[in-house]
Amino acid sequence: MSEKHLSHCPRCRGQLDYDREVERPVRQGNDVAIVTVRADVCTQCSELLLHPGMADRLVLAARRLREGNTAPVLGRVFDFRSEA
Repeated sequence: MSEKHLSHCPRCRGQLDYDREVERPVRQGNDVAIVTVRADVCTQCSELLLHPGMADRLVLAARRLREGNTAPVLGRVFDFRSEA
């Protein structure tokens, strides 16, 4: 374990799974981007401790969605909430 890592989760004190690659959704209106980030993940409560620069990656994805700059489309989303 390097000096950069905490020894346990600051939220629940659970064990951390270090240096994981995690996909996070970023939403802006009806648009959603999936962003891969590096993080340490608590095995007990699933808290994410983002590595340096990863929050900036999420903010950049949100900005790109707001500005209409999109990446390749992966699929479609259907809204069935209004159906009985």
